[in-house]
Amino acid sequence: MIRVLHGEDEYSRSEALARIRATAGPPEVRDPNTTVFEGRAIKLDDVIGAALIHPFMADRRVVIVHGVLTRMQKKDKSLGDEWRNLAESLSGLPATTELVFVEDVRLRENGLALKSVGPGASVQEFRRKQGGELEMWVRDRFASHGGSAARDAVARIGWLAGSDMRLLDQEIKKLSLYAGDREVTRADVDLMVPEARETSIFAAVDAVLERRPAVAMKLLYSLLSGGSSVQYILSMLARQVRLLILTIELRQQGVPQEELGKRIGLTNRFALDKTMRQSALFSTGRLANIHRRLLAADLAIKQGEMDERLAVEILIGELSAA
Repeated sequence: MIRVLHGEDEYSRSEALARIRATAGPPEVRDPNTTVFEGRAIKLDDVIGAALIHPFMADRRVVIVHGVLTRMQKKDKSLGDEWRNLAESLSGLPATTELVFVEDVRLRENGLALKSVGPGASVQEFRRKQGGELEMWVRDRFASHGGSAARDAVARIGWLAGSDMRLLDQEIKKLSLYAGDREVTRADVDLMVPEARETSIFAAVDAVLERRPAVAMKLLYSLLSGGSSVQYILSMLARQVRLLILTIELRQQGVPQEELGKRIGLTNRFALDKTMRQSALFSTGRLANIHRRLLAADLAIKQGEMDERLAVEILIGELSAA
């Protein structure tokens, strides 16, 4: 079976991948029957070779390939010519193989990348959840952990964590255990999620870089009213821009994701996946321009040329809408 898991919702995507991996059996036979390919040096012959191997003492063999279809969609010239006839190369896979292409961006429905795997492939898109869809997911998650939550509590925790589904699930689990048999309230959320301000700054940075101006401005005002300084907000935005520049340069050098994380100092899996995903949205030139604008705003504030709140409002508005 050929599968494609694509989209920005890393947590739901990773859950789906975990379910597929589980088809290889219990852990003691799962690992020997799982092969993972990632980085820029993936060869089609190696993938096909791994996929043709029959499972050992298991019902399934799972072969996971990261990022190839994204590169194909971007017409990455470093991707070998052999990938152009991907569907033909995959036609002889045994029924016992689960070949899974994992992409951290959305693939175009009628684009070359999805067409390349053939019409028989199973394609699942994992979109970033927002609005009513996000609230429904939060309610369902509370139920899966044996709890329930009031409407304002659902809205509150969804607003705090934003698109960070992994963080959301962790907080929902914690709140369900805390509340026990009763309904989780907004007061419970505020009490049990003391890192709300930190969560909001990361969500604000994400909203700026992912060009969601309404969300970015809402989070900016919340941070400022909650006591966060303008310098803190600028420094956190500059930090993420530097991480993205480093990530792009290291990916171009073919550094594997795990090693890349160590080099830039991101050991948290979610934070690293998010940075990898965001790096695909930018060129180093655009990031360098953002960095220069951050520096210019910082200098204008320190030299007294502009009120700091006005400066950061203009900057966030322009960057998020760019």
